[in-house]
Amino acid sequence: MGVSIAEDRLEQRAIAGDPEAFAALCDRHRSRLWRVVASVASGKEADDLAQEAVLRAFRARRQYRGDAPFAAWLCRIAANVAHDHCRSAWYRRVTDWFSAGERSEDIGPPADEEALRNETRRRIRSAVAGLPEDLRTPLWLHYFEGFGITEIARLVGRPESTIRSRMRCGLKRLCSEMSDWLDAPSIEGARE
Repeated sequence: MGVSIAEDRLEQRAIAGDPEAFAALCDRHRSRLWRVVASVASGKEADDLAQEAVLRAFRARRQYRGDAPFAAWLCRIAANVAHDHCRSAWYRRVTDWFSAGERSEDIGPPADEEALRNETRRRIRSAVAGLPEDLRTPLWLHYFEGFGITEIARLVGRPESTIRSRMRCGLKRLCSEMSDWLDAPSIEGARE
């Protein structure tokens, strides 16, 4: 579970300001970084926002304390970049303008199983993305990015018990919001 010696040396060089080491380190976490950004912002903007996250991380590299894995630190910056973008007035105006012209009727159920799985994944990700940030962030980091409760607690600066509570609350809310199309079992009494 620990960081390899080579990874640790690469981190040290990157934090010291070696741009090649920083790029190599970020490249190792590129797909995770993109998924975190895409969980918040639309896919069209995810590439640009992922690059912005890397630039912000490089500029803030001396603030990395090492109390969480580098990937977790980088993903938190990526999430913040995406949230900042989505909260901007420009983004809201452009999104409202485009969404007014894109409303279309639903197409029937997907013809094959793979399409159904993809649609289910898309709907779940969309439902999670629609949750308030305090519920969305722990669920996303845990279920989609594989972070443990302890890592998430460190990342968001909250006690583990708060993270568990928010995850339970978020899961209950997702089940109730998605009950119309997903035959989800009840999670009452579910424990981490």
